[in-house]
Amino acid sequence: MKEAVGQAHGKIILMGDHSVVYGSPSIAVPFQAANIRVTLAAAGNHSHIISDLYEGSVTDAPEALDGLVGLLNLLRRDHDVEHYHLMITIASSIPIERGLGSSAALSVAFIRAFYHYIDQPLSEEALLHYTDYAETITHGNPSGLDARVTALNQPLFFKKNTIQETFHFHTPYWLLVCDTGVPGHTKEAVALVRRHYESHHPARQKATHRAIQTLGDLVLQMRQTLLDATSDQEHIESHAQLLGRIVNAAQTELRALQVSSPELDEGINLALEHGALGAKLTGGGQGGCFYALVNSQGLGETLAQRLKDQQLIRDFWLMPFSSEGLNPNISK
Repeated sequence: MKEAVGQAHGKIILMGDHSVVYGSPSIAVPFQAANIRVTLAAAGNHSHIISDLYEGSVTDAPEALDGLVGLLNLLRRDHDVEHYHLMITIASSIPIERGLGSSAALSVAFIRAFYHYIDQPLSEEALLHYTDYAETITHGNPSGLDARVTALNQPLFFKKNTIQETFHFHTPYWLLVCDTGVPGHTKEAVALVRRHYESHHPARQKATHRAIQTLGDLVLQMRQTLLDATSDQEHIESHAQLLGRIVNAAQTELRALQVSSPELDEGINLALEHGALGAKLTGGGQGGCFYALVNSQGLGETLAQRLKDQQLIRDFWLMPFSSEGLNPNISK
């Protein structure tokens, strides 16, 4: 029986969550610690999905898989294979609804598998086009950032419709990525910010615009600070403190936008109380993941265990804070 496989990985937004939707810049990197694999095979008279989230007919799939179902229908129609019925098997280590790009990764992996299945070459343009289509179904008004970081497998300095630059950096610090175990609500969070951004109450609209502007300014500050990274021991401490202040300032603005949550705030606060340089949510928020910037692997390990002991996180990944492949050293 013919089979075709497609794979993709997650992503981490370092800076620019939500503000990127409004044309502000952002910085995001591939998160190769978590990945997804889609296998396609011929089915009988109906297409089926096999996954941890759902197993059954495509026609009865839950809302969380609307993007995938939409992709299946569009790709079959565009390639004149509407008579194809597929067994879609999904194996994923990316926790869903946590802000790590699970929906974009699923779309990228599925599109790659589909093109392998029909024995056609897949262009970068087509991959991004179809991923954007699915992301619009899933999130409503995506920036395109998740799709590009995931599809291109590159760290990016990104600005919607205008800038897409590969962005490399290296620091001596470590990044602790923490999963609260509470599902985030990206679509709802994006819609909430939009309502406030367009509010008929001048005070609310002004406050939201200010927060979005500040988040964009912080992206530029982080970009320059990362480019200025140093191995000079005399300046490492001041450089680390500056990065931490930028990260914390972004979290302050995300709280102002009401996209943080009690569990995110609790974990972030504990991280800061026990030595993290800075900590903020990543992704849509209202649950999901946060990251803590720490100055050593040892501190990251200690902090992760403390968060686990306090039952504030379900899982974590600890890795060097560098664009050269954010691969995990520890995951528990």
